Amino acid sequence: MKTTVFEERSGGITISRVIRDYEYNMASRHFHEEYEIYYLLEGERYYFIDHSTHLVRNGSLVFINKNQVHKTSPVAGSSYHDRILIQLNSKQSDLVFTNPDFSLEEFFAEHSGVIRLDMDQQKYVEKLIYDMVREIREGQEGCRLMSGMRLMELLIYAARCLRQNDPYPVPAMLQTEKYLKVQEIADYISENYRSAGSLEEIAGRFFISKSYLSRIFKEVTGFTVNEYLNIRRIMKAKQLLSTPEPNVTAISEMLGYENVSYFERVFKKYAHTTPLRFRRQVLEDKKQLTERMGQSIITNKC
Repeated sequence: MKTTVFEERSGGITISRVIRDYEYNMASRHFHEEYEIYYLLEGERYYFIDHSTHLVRNGSLVFINKNQVHKTSPVAGSSYHDRILIQLNSKQSDLVFTNPDFSLEEFFAEHSGVIRLDMDQQKYVEKLIYDMVREIREGQEGCRLMSGMRLMELLIYAARCLRQNDPYPVPAMLQTEKYLKVQEIADYISENYRSAGSLEEIAGRFFISKSYLSRIFKEVTGFTVNEYLNIRRIMKAKQLLSTPEPNVTAISEMLGYENVSYFERVFKKYAHTTPLRFRRQVLEDKKQLTERMGQSIITNKC
């Protein structure tokens, strides 16, 4: 059963708490333009991020950069979990997105991954989160500013915890031959997305059969090899489309696609829009964000 304890929205921030007591698998092909902060209150989950699998236990914070491939899956014998998810949409105006002294892009580039908190740190993080929820829910004067300030405090505090805490130990299960082999293959695809080759070629490079490669890659990551390769290519395409040049045909060739029509179909499948529309939207968003910078944004309504 799924229970939504709360879901609050304000100024580009969405906070939700959901409890599930069944074996929930996040949908495949999961990457998007929002930043995410995942906090596990109870339970255990596997969290695949980019090309590595992490065991996330209660009291862990997970930071997901925008357009970062990620997927959660259940741990055997531990289907129950209680989590809080904070999603940040930088297209919407708010203090945390327009403050010239704080960059979400830089923060998530430096701090994506899993942070394990001790008991005192957990209490402090939970207080900050529930303060944000209360501010949004009550909707008093300056609530967007207050919730944004709590969010910035949470991010800065988490960065300090990451520097202070001992490294998170890697569970023995994630050091098995299967997990290590999949991580090696995912690393290879991430670095060689333009010329990775066919499933047969990748399997041959790592001295395993196609069927075994297909099975273990799907089991560990939640993606097929071809899905993961295309996602990596489309992530790079989004980066290239965030500037006026090069043109779509050139980008298609740079990513290893044989023709631009096929590239456009794959891009639309994963990005839900065409390359040209994506470029226009990104450039317009950048223009609007630039216009907002330097302005003090305080509103009385959430």
